[in-house]
Amino acid sequence: MSYRAIYGAAQYFLVLSIITFSLPGLAESAEAAKGFHSIRVSPEMKEKVDHETMKRVSQFFHDAEEAISKGDIDALMDLYSDSYKNGDHDKAAAKAIWQRIFSVFENMSTMHNMNLVNYSQDGGLIVIGCSGILLGMKKGEGDRVPVDTWTNEEHILTLEKGKWKLVGSAGQKRKRLWFDKPMHPLF
Repeated sequence: MSYRAIYGAAQYFLVLSIITFSLPGLAESAEAAKGFHSIRVSPEMKEKVDHETMKRVSQFFHDAEEAISKGDIDALMDLYSDSYKNGDHDKAAAKAIWQRIFSVFENMSTMHNMNLVNYSQDGGLIVIGCSGILLGMKKGEGDRVPVDTWTNEEHILTLEKGKWKLVGSAGQKRKRLWFDKPMHPLF
């Protein structure tokens, strides 16, 4: 097992443990988990990626978290590239999955631990490694539950008309909560 896999698994279990023990407190305040993400940049990548680019990539994830917390499907889908592909899923399939999630859950939030993996020389493509969790409350119920978790997923962003867009994801396939095909729709 590689160092990256061991490190990623340790991060995942740490985040999951913190969240599990924090769920009662999070149920009282959905705001507590919103907007929690960080992107680590290795010294090698700092030489390739400027501060403004990292600021804009971080804003992309903040915008996604905001759209999810508000259940704003249009704002969320605006973050996807029209050429989005994740296995058998395209942008329309991702939208259908998010609509299904939003129809069942409310007060949603995400937490991420991200790492810059790669950045293209021309500055038009960036790969972010990520482990995290999507939390929500089933409508009509009071407890926050994990809707989805992911470990060592790679989010591939492309620069389109001056904005970062999600063009795809990569990672180990696994079955997730009530999806007929393994996929994590955004993070």
